Amino acid sequence: MSLDEEVIRENIRKAGQELTILDESREELLALTREITRKTREAIFAMHRGDFEKSMQMLREAETLLREVEKYKKESPNIYYGGSTLSAQAEYVEATTLFAILSHQRIPTIDELRVEPQAYLLGMGDLVGEIRRNILDNLRKDDVQRAWDLLQLMETVFFELSKLSFPETLAPGLRHKIDVARALIENTRKDILFSEKSSALTRMFQKALKEI
Repeated sequence: MSLDEEVIRENIRKAGQELTILDESREELLALTREITRKTREAIFAMHRGDFEKSMQMLREAETLLREVEKYKKESPNIYYGGSTLSAQAEYVEATTLFAILSHQRIPTIDELRVEPQAYLLGMGDLVGEIRRNILDNLRKDDVQRAWDLLQLMETVFFELSKLSFPETLAPGLRHKIDVARALIENTRKDILFSEKSSALTRMFQKALKEI
């Protein structure tokens, strides 16, 4: 075997070992991010059921896992900045912000959440849909004023996100989320107006019945 062949063999072996370690780290990170996503979604389901204790528990567990994910930012930045990390962080942003809104608490800052800026924006984009879901719940309870208040919050999120313009590679999916938010807001406004008119007509009808 020539010296050149030996160098090539050694280089390939070394590169393979390094990639094996990197792939193992990637699998570990994927497992963490999948669990974060599961817990945040379970937290959101609990919120809509009114089970804020269960929701808080899930969010705390998700936060613990997020702190584990942070180590990859320094150790393996090329896999940390992959789609799974941003997706999990975005889910966490969405869930924690929704929890604050529905439980009438202070909304956490981006610094307190300790997530990447792209993840924060993506999470806020998804938040609009969850707020709409709660608005519909309030309309079923005939709480039109709360619905209007939440719609205003939806509009604020949409307005602020609409000011931003980044390439898809930097904030993947953000433009689509903004477009979806616009449609959700328009439909939600129609739903509230319809519910408001229906409630008014119902009250008029009930009043008329009492006067007969």
